[in-house]
This record gives sequence, structure tokens and C-alpha cells, in this order.
Amino acid sequence: MLSDSQIATLRAAVLAEPTLDTARANGDDYAIAAWCNSAASPAYKVWNTSTPTSIIYDAITWGNLTPLDAADGTALFTNRALAAQAKQLNLQILLQGRETLATGKPSIRTGLQDALTNLPTGSGGALISAGWTAVKTAIQRDATNAEKILTSGAGTSASPSTLVFEGKVTSDEASLLR
Repeated sequence: MLSDSQIATLRAAVLAEPTLDTARANGDDYAIAAWCNSAASPAYKVWNTSTPTSIIYDAITWGNLTPLDAADGTALFTNRALAAQAKQLNLQILLQGRETLATGKPSIRTGLQDALTNLPTGSGGALISAGWTAVKTAIQRDATNAEKILTSGAGTSASPSTLVFEGKVTSDEASLLR
């Protein structure tokens, strides 16, 4: 359900959109709703409000979560293994027992990024990633015209925007936009 301020913002955009001139003139609320609900062009990236954990699991490079080197009994190796284990534990806390993850929340994304980057598990303890880039891509999507208009931010793959409105504009709502 759109708020009054969201309707006002969308109405200004609909009135300024030249491809909707005929739809507005003819009272074609379905065409206006269809435009609001179609993918924004150019593509505008937003964070998914929630993402199935199966998609996140699939994007993780699981082998990078454990040390590549064989255990050698040194304190240095043990410290690296413990640091990796702490990141694994954070990942487990975020994902275990959930079917979806609230990836629209900045703290959740930060937790995923932290758990999947700078793991001291490469050869000789080199810092490597366990797939944050792939996970970041998996937890974003293209916005609709209405979603794009009602949010702010860069809207790029590198810096997706956070949704303020998510969903479909109905033909009843579209009648308020012309």
C-alpha cells in the first residue's frame, strides 16, 4: 500500500513520463500500473529485502573457509585457524536453520561480508575471500520503475539502493497517479 507521500512522488514521475501521455489522456490505469511495475531502464540495482538461504549457500566458496596449509602445530597456524573458525561461526549464526535471510538489513549484509572476506586460509595464511562478491550479487536485483523512483542511492551493482517501497502498484493506485 502506497503512502500519500509516495503517491505524490510517483504522480510527479508519471506526469513527467512522455511514454505515458496517451495512457494518462485515456485514463488507462492498467498501462500506468504496468509502467510502474516494469523493470527500470537503465537497470537500477536494489538489495533484496530477503533472500533464500539456498541461493546464498550456493554463492559461497566453501573450500576457502578452511586453511589450505596442513596443520603444523605452530601457534601461528593455530591463530589463523581460530580466526577462520570465528568467521565460520558468524556465517553459521547468520544462515543455520533459516530458509530466508533479511538481506535488506545493513547489519546482515555487513555480517555476511565480514564472514566471507579476509580469511587467513590461503597458502601461508594469505587472506582470501570465500565468495563475498558472488553473495553480494546474489542478494540484489533490478528495481521496478516505482521502486527506483521511491528510493535513493547509486542503484549500481557496486552500491545497490535499499528499498523504501517493494511490491506492485495496483490499477486502483495508478488511478491516483494520473
